Amino acid sequence: MAEKEKLRQYSCVFCVAHCSLFAKVEKGMIMELKGDNITGFPSHYCPKHKGSLLAIGVGGVLRNKNRLKYPLIRKGKRGENKWEHASWDEALGMVAEKLLEFKEKYGPESVALLLNEPKGLEFAVAQRFATAFGTPNVFSPGNYCGVPTLSAFQYTFGSQLIHARTPIYHYAPRVVILWGTNLLHTGGSFNKLRRRDLHFAMDRGAKVVVIDPMNIDLDVTELSPDPTAPPPRVLKRASDADYWLKPRPGSDGILAMGMIKVIVEEELYDRDYTEKWTLGFDKLQKHVKSFTLDDVEKLTWVSVKQIQDVAGLYAKNKPGIIAWGNGLEQTSTAFQTCRAIAILRGITGNVNTPDGGEVENEPAPTMRPGRFMLGGELKERLMEFPRSPERTIGGGFKIALGSAYVPTQMLVNSVLEGKPYPVKAVIAVLTNPLASYPDTERVREAFMKLDFVVVADVFHTPTTAFADVVLPAATFLEHDDIGYWPAWFGDVRAYPKLLDPPGEARPDTEIINELAKRVGLEKFFFKNESEILDYWLKPANLTYKEFAESVGAIYARSLYNPFKVIGYKTPSGKVEIYSQQLEEMGLSPIPRFEEFVESLTPFEPTGEYPLLMTNGKEELYILTGFRNLTKLNIQVRDPIARLSPETARKLELKDGDWIYIETKKGRVRQKLLIDPQVDPRVVLASFGWWEEFDLNLITDSNPPYDPATGSPHLKGIPCKVYKA
Repeated sequence: MAEKEKLRQYSCVFCVAHCSLFAKVEKGMIMELKGDNITGFPSHYCPKHKGSLLAIGVGGVLRNKNRLKYPLIRKGKRGENKWEHASWDEALGMVAEKLLEFKEKYGPESVALLLNEPKGLEFAVAQRFATAFGTPNVFSPGNYCGVPTLSAFQYTFGSQLIHARTPIYHYAPRVVILWGTNLLHTGGSFNKLRRRDLHFAMDRGAKVVVIDPMNIDLDVTELSPDPTAPPPRVLKRASDADYWLKPRPGSDGILAMGMIKVIVEEELYDRDYTEKWTLGFDKLQKHVKSFTLDDVEKLTWVSVKQIQDVAGLYAKNKPGIIAWGNGLEQTSTAFQTCRAIAILRGITGNVNTPDGGEVENEPAPTMRPGRFMLGGELKERLMEFPRSPERTIGGGFKIALGSAYVPTQMLVNSVLEGKPYPVKAVIAVLTNPLASYPDTERVREAFMKLDFVVVADVFHTPTTAFADVVLPAATFLEHDDIGYWPAWFGDVRAYPKLLDPPGEARPDTEIINELAKRVGLEKFFFKNESEILDYWLKPANLTYKEFAESVGAIYARSLYNPFKVIGYKTPSGKVEIYSQQLEEMGLSPIPRFEEFVESLTPFEPTGEYPLLMTNGKEELYILTGFRNLTKLNIQVRDPIARLSPETARKLELKDGDWIYIETKKGRVRQKLLIDPQVDPRVVLASFGWWEEFDLNLITDSNPPYDPATGSPHLKGIPCKVYKA
């Protein structure tokens, strides 16, 4: 206990694992970080120590000389990075005046909020601002990160909080399928399977299946705190798994349908369970007769035998877990791909059953994000300005609309084409569209055309260069905050303040709250940031002070019952293979094989572009963030593109060459790594880098889009490669 009293507990924000750590603070500096083996909060080892002093200490995030410290107002031409310091009163006054001007002249919908993955409450407070201000246009990357997966859970099982059944040391899953997720590099899957869970499962004999074009890491030694120690050593990769399937990028929905066909036609499902607990199984039986496994093999590059083996392994060995991630969400059939994989779980009885591997959870008893963002107890007043399909850019994407976001590419279309009307001003909060949105050149063109741009961030980024006003943001550990993301995990964590922010930097929540008052929205907002935190915790009968000092975190509660099926919160009370709700929204009520096939047609390789590009990110980074940190760059110096030895020989390329990857949109420069495990038809490129290395220089923001979520097609893009 003495050890705990010397150190301050906090949760790392560098990945979705949100590991609990202790920090020793002296004279306004973090002097030491230690893993938490005291409180019992999750603290999964991190091979790269992303949240270490290397990343957040002197020269890292918190004490970096390049941090934004004062409000800035543009003085040169947009994009020239010429600035003048301003007071907060001047900067916020200018922003408020402009927003009210646009609201009066063009309507509140002419102002848009641009948001990214939440770090604390800033996302929810910004969404609340949008609702109160009257704009339905909140752009976020939900269409390719989270929403397709969670909506598939919602429309199949009636809940988004479907988690892998843990702790795994209490039971042993017999099969774990990692599908479009890299647990060691991202911290965990969308259904809350984390690094250490996977290792417990492997140690207890679980069969492991990896479905991924890349030879992902499964197990590595931990990084030693000794700087002279050797780097972490990989112990197992996908190539060491029981099965490793390398489908054609973008064909996962077809592969899922093939596995469903095997399970249905070989009667590997539980007949009693499907009769009592599923809706539409008869329609599924009929549909899988419309295609053959040879069709699936031809389209996915996965052999019939592998499809049969993996489908049989999963169906016959319960409990089974399918851990998935956003690798499945970046195609024009993202939602139905996730629906098909959800149905795989459903017909095998692996969700909410005594012998299943996944189960619904009940969220922590605090404020739910949707209630806070869209009204809740203030609904009658906040909804004076309803978010309606008619007023929302991209309102035809029904699931996007229901998830309170507009697909990112629709911002570009609105600004450049004026359809359905032009956005005039944007407020970007901790997001970097000039690196993270598809089709960077069109994004740049759109930002040049906008009348007014406000960016709140921690550092200058490619996006701040296009701002009229830049607001310096405090980051984690520099203010009290609450972590609730991923919201579908159902957890909340205290992010206590340990240090003062540099210069005049302020928390995003404080910035937005103050701006709301200046545009006349006082009745919807709060006296200060402290009141926001207390309001969020009110349902738990806690103040933030009590929560941070005595509780620390509240976790979702598993509804698992070892004796019975707990049921499903769908309209029918069953696993809805066929969804009438989707049908009423004009969407396919059941995943259809022909829709998956049609989605690949525009992306067939050609003589000019014979390879298919897909992408991933380096373990050390989260999204496009912190690419400017020298202390991280010295570990990962260059963006890496992987090719097979066979393809490299044909193209007369050598390991370490700088290459161009070119699509019909343009070209990008990355460094070649020859990898014998890469399919000769594929290029594995790096996502998240800035400027000349930005992969979105060669992606497309034009249709086709997923009709439900608005996801663009970012996996399996025809390309060619040549020496730079």
